[in-house]
Amino acid sequence: MIYIYDILLNFCDNDNIYDFYEWSNNDDIENMKKIKLVHISSSVYDDILNYNFIINKDFLLKIYNTCELYGKKNSTVSYACLFSDGDRVLAVEFNKDGLSIYKSKLLLDEESEISVLASNLEIYDLKYNKKEKVLDNNFLTRKEVLIKRYLTKEIEDSYKFKKYDKLKYLYQEYFDKDNNSYKSMKEELIDSLISIDSKHKEICNLLKISNKKKQV
Repeated sequence: MIYIYDILLNFCDNDNIYDFYEWSNNDDIENMKKIKLVHISSSVYDDILNYNFIINKDFLLKIYNTCELYGKKNSTVSYACLFSDGDRVLAVEFNKDGLSIYKSKLLLDEESEISVLASNLEIYDLKYNKKEKVLDNNFLTRKEVLIKRYLTKEIEDSYKFKKYDKLKYLYQEYFDKDNNSYKSMKEELIDSLISIDSKHKEICNLLKISNKKKQV
């Protein structure tokens, strides 16, 4: 392990890891004074990117209070470090039990420089327990993820609360056909959200306008 100095991180929930070009002015972007870098294998990197995971207490002790922030005097993040497989870099923050709670990608130029440094380090044998998968939106933009969540809730609620006219409307708007099974309508609509297209965006906008009118 080595220290990396002066980088920007955008710690988010494990299922909301944004590439640097999707960072928003409203995000809580932090300037790290220093943080430890750990070289891991590509298979381990894939696990920690896509899953919640728990590291052992020995590793926690190695990184305890080693991550410092600019700004406040003596300001530290109790448990945080950078992981890299020599090509990609991910920052992870843990709670006191070793569970990953926040993750952040890096700016492109910083990731490139740190990846080179990591490739010159020995691969660390990280001991961890993989938990539930959290990152299912790898190929969606930040805006598309929000659309997916909004439509998923609208579809699920329509079926759950037996708002079948609304469910049928959504189905016909998207598929332009009829279906006699409400359960099938719900399932087909949910399945369609694997990728977000122009029809999804249009339906999302229509629903937001309709819901806003109901609130007035």
